[in-house]
Amino acid sequence: MSQIVLTTLGNLKSFVHGLDSTNPFQIFFKRNYHARNCMLGDIHLDPQLFIVLSGKTAFYFDEKIFKGGEGDIFISNFWEPHAFRQESDSLAFLVVTFSAFSLGSASPFSDFDWLLFLKQPRLKRKIIFKGKEKKEILHLAWKLLEVSEEKPSGYQSMQWLLIHEIMFLINSKYISTAAQSASKSNALLQILPILKHVRQNPGCDISLNEAAALCSMSRSAFCLVFKQIMNESFSRFFMRSRIGYSCILLRSRQFTIKEVSERCGFKNIAHFYHVFKKIRKCTPAEFTENFERRLEP
Repeated sequence: MSQIVLTTLGNLKSFVHGLDSTNPFQIFFKRNYHARNCMLGDIHLDPQLFIVLSGKTAFYFDEKIFKGGEGDIFISNFWEPHAFRQESDSLAFLVVTFSAFSLGSASPFSDFDWLLFLKQPRLKRKIIFKGKEKKEILHLAWKLLEVSEEKPSGYQSMQWLLIHEIMFLINSKYISTAAQSASKSNALLQILPILKHVRQNPGCDISLNEAAALCSMSRSAFCLVFKQIMNESFSRFFMRSRIGYSCILLRSRQFTIKEVSERCGFKNIAHFYHVFKKIRKCTPAEFTENFERRLEP
């Protein structure tokens, strides 16, 4: 099932991430982006890489702002509101979106930890390359853009290999390849059913026992494996997913806060307010107001 996300703050537009096991990644790019007074962003389950090919940008993770230029990479995590604004006369960028429940399953490299870059704290998810590494990242990114535009025979395999090269360079910033463990990739396959379920049913409610059963595991084994792979408990991850989905509904301006609360599986609006503030550090109304305020020149 495709996931509809929001891509333009203010004047909202929809964009479909049609990701599945046969299409585990999606590439979006702009060679000449000109919208200096517009902020582009979204909220969704699937993680993304944003690569600056040329020019300068300001990248937003919730209320945190990071400045970036040529060769810099920003990584958005599961259900993490993110956006960017052009900071130079022209901007070229490349965005790679990964299917959350296909990470690792489509990779020929069984010892590669696809979630390593997502386990990093927010401050480490802006990656700056210098010298030879910067030239290599830019070469790979421009090659990926070229292949995506021209679509030669076998282009999807070419894209996948280029993405792997980029990911290996990114992971090298955190840990050496030799230190990675194949068991992590194998364990990831065990929790894919629940990741797929959450992605296809973002507003649903599901208990810990039901999640474990969906993955054919005992409750204790499921909790242990999920925490090991995702670097957070299932309860925390699931609550973030429901609040992330609520952010999409709030920004659409199509529903009242009470209706959003109900669509995201909360039994009452007071509980929704409590959880929203715990996760987003603001109330639902403040969240909407903050995004609208950012649009002002």
